[in-house]
Amino acid sequence: MEVIYIRDRNILNSLPSSLQKKLKNFYNILCETVPPSILMSKGYFKVIELMQDPEVLDEKSGFIENTQRELLTQVLKNALLNVPYYRDNVPINPEDVEPANALEILNRFPLLGKDEILKYHDDFISDRVNKKTLYYTTTGGTTGIGLGVWRTLEELQIEKAFIDHMWNRHGYNQKMKVLRMGLNSLVPLNRPPFQVIGKRLLVSPLHLGDKWFPKIVEKINDFGPDFIHAYPSCVEFLALYLKSQNISVKIKAIFLASEEVKPEQIDLFKVVFGAPICFHYGATEQVLLGHGCYVNNKIGYHLNPLYGIAENYQDENGNYEMVGTSLWNNAMPFIRYRTTDYGKINNVENLCIKCENKWKTVFQLEGRKQNYLVTKQGILYSESLVPLSNFIWDYVKICQYVQNIPGELELRVVPNERYSEEAEQKLISWQKEELCEFFDLKLLKVDDIPLTTSGKRRLVVVNHKFNQSA
Repeated sequence: MEVIYIRDRNILNSLPSSLQKKLKNFYNILCETVPPSILMSKGYFKVIELMQDPEVLDEKSGFIENTQRELLTQVLKNALLNVPYYRDNVPINPEDVEPANALEILNRFPLLGKDEILKYHDDFISDRVNKKTLYYTTTGGTTGIGLGVWRTLEELQIEKAFIDHMWNRHGYNQKMKVLRMGLNSLVPLNRPPFQVIGKRLLVSPLHLGDKWFPKIVEKINDFGPDFIHAYPSCVEFLALYLKSQNISVKIKAIFLASEEVKPEQIDLFKVVFGAPICFHYGATEQVLLGHGCYVNNKIGYHLNPLYGIAENYQDENGNYEMVGTSLWNNAMPFIRYRTTDYGKINNVENLCIKCENKWKTVFQLEGRKQNYLVTKQGILYSESLVPLSNFIWDYVKICQYVQNIPGELELRVVPNERYSEEAEQKLISWQKEELCEFFDLKLLKVDDIPLTTSGKRRLVVVNHKFNQSA
């Protein structure tokens, strides 16, 4: 008998994608117009309150340790009592967990890999949540292995609270205007590249070229954004054009997301915009959050100790993999989750000269290098724009996009037990709908997708001289 996944029974996920998008836009407009006291949950305001404590910048303070222990106690107890996977596989009595020993008991949990979650996916969802009302998203990231993640609305708002706190330090609030360039602003090439929704000006990343730049810049100046929120590659394309035309756009700050940030990009943005730059490390799994700092030509990420517990796992090759445990996720908790991102975590003894905190910090973060495909039109197509529909993981274990020739694109898939001719046609139709405007497409079934020499598996591989990844 065919397995019926929880996402098949979920109310929100069963809606047409166009309606889901409209609902998201409506929610964003509500955030811009309705007072937070009405719209946001208790968890949102708890995070804001905690982050305002004067001791929050010192990870070794009593405030940080006590708060970590209290939050972690709730996470571990919930997992052992209500989450089938932990209840059945981790021999720890939930009654033994208390703030005084929570950090020590955490070390008794096994490390958790993505393969284990994929194998027992629905067993990681708490029995205490209403599964019909959860919000679902999938990772794809740089590994090509999709992982479905469920969250309550409050947990999504808690995530937003941590981001808002970072942004608020640059004067941001919900009522200010934002220029957004990212996946949710993508439109077909035969349509105008911009649209205004509430307080956001959405500009399509694939239109950032000489043909459209004059009209895009005119629209930006008419809109008058306070902030830019975009992929680094998008801001780079815009900044290079502005610099070449000696045009200035005044903003209060730039918020970068989703792609690796390079030092040379930060230097360019400072010259062109003359505004502060805020960037961070995070993931859909929501186990770690790092506030980015650029000091002395070096990029580091300060890992927020009130967001998650950060550890390192040193593999057989001597690489340091980042491991995280969220302090807030109870609907689908990942405890001691191996992120597949690599970087040695350092205990910082002295204040950061830029942001004045003393949190664990990771330098030379690996696993998030950016690749650029080349479309039939000769446009650079960022890895961050590559679509991965939620349904693909119903039929596929692993996937990878490969480009050997500009304008062409192969989607290589390792089928799972649900793969069929009908599923393959569904994948082909979806692929054509999403990408045929930009690439000549192929779908290839393969037995495996090899790891790189460093033990990683990439979502996008570019095998031609036009590859501009770092």
